Amino acid sequence: MNVEFLNYRDVPLLEQDTEFPAPQSVKDVRDQVGKADAMWVVSPEYNGSYPAVLKNLLDWLSRPLVAFDRETPTVIAGKPVTVSSIAGSTEGKFVRQNLSTLFSYIRMNPMEGTGTGLIVPAEAWGTGILNLTDEHKEALKKQVKEFLEFIK
Repeated sequence: MNVEFLNYRDVPLLEQDTEFPAPQSVKDVRDQVGKADAMWVVSPEYNGSYPAVLKNLLDWLSRPLVAFDRETPTVIAGKPVTVSSIAGSTEGKFVRQNLSTLFSYIRMNPMEGTGTGLIVPAEAWGTGILNLTDEHKEALKKQVKEFLEFIK
């Protein structure tokens, strides 16, 4: 198993007037995602949902590669996907629900269930340093196992 992190920091805001030709940063993330067997989205919960920068990335990935081509699948069409989140007392429940809905809408293949939600340990709020608990690690190991079975 190979895991790669996707750096999408340089992906510009999607604007249909400048969508084609796609900027190089968009081509790069599309290429990396297109080669991947699956995607695991890990997101914080911002005001009950996902960050705008993540939505922008998913918007770009869900768009046609060629102007006006609605027949060719996008790079994420049918792509297996799962989600994890860490937040306050909600355990990222709302971001996971909202992403699950979005994944289906943009024709990805979300793994059944709600993904994994974790609570930020109290000390992390004061230090800015997250140390996963043994319980967190076990929950993520379980999700890894289930996701690998899902994408077989």
